[in-house]
Amino acid sequence: MFGEWPEECLTELSQSARIHGYRRGAQLAAREDQRRDILLVVSGSIEVAAANAAGDKYIQSVLHPGQLTRLMQVLDDVQPRFTYHARESSEIIHIPGEALNRILDARPELWKGVAQFVLRRFYLSVELLHNHALGSVRQRMATMLANLGNRYGEEVPGSSMTELRVSQSDLADMLGVSRQTIGKELARLRDEGILGFSAGYRRITLHDIPKLLSVAADG
Repeated sequence: MFGEWPEECLTELSQSARIHGYRRGAQLAAREDQRRDILLVVSGSIEVAAANAAGDKYIQSVLHPGQLTRLMQVLDDVQPRFTYHARESSEIIHIPGEALNRILDARPELWKGVAQFVLRRFYLSVELLHNHALGSVRQRMATMLANLGNRYGEEVPGSSMTELRVSQSDLADMLGVSRQTIGKELARLRDEGILGFSAGYRRITLHDIPKLLSVAADG
């Protein structure tokens, strides 16, 4: 989102921002947190999640270096829905929402990049909701993997493949199904040559994204 910002605007924003180190499991921000900070991952990873009164957990996303979250904090009347925890030792930049708003108000042309960033996320969210309501577990899985690859994937050098740092347990929490179901569907996609596993099933490599998108559309 900040890729085309002029240097003076990035400098101004950095003067208001601060960087913090967190141990594994530490909470970065709670739903009731009054600080309206946007979070940018420098190292490590953070989990964006929510839980109900019964303790059922939903993982919205797992973010890695270079990724941004809590952008809704630029809106004063929006209440946070998620909590944020470090999944490993992590360094996180906290950007005050008011500082970001101040720069955007002074340079309205920068809103275009923000709008494009938000609209892409909105499109992916609508697609996930559609598949959650109407799609099979196989389609939902394919859609989730394709969206994660688009948003958070790391290109494998010298190939057209994309690697995701996400575990079967993460996917089970994201899709609201059992880990056994996730394992079965991942094995099926592996046998079809669409993906592979590494790092003890903690990483998924997408080998054939066009075919994965075809599964998401048609099952």
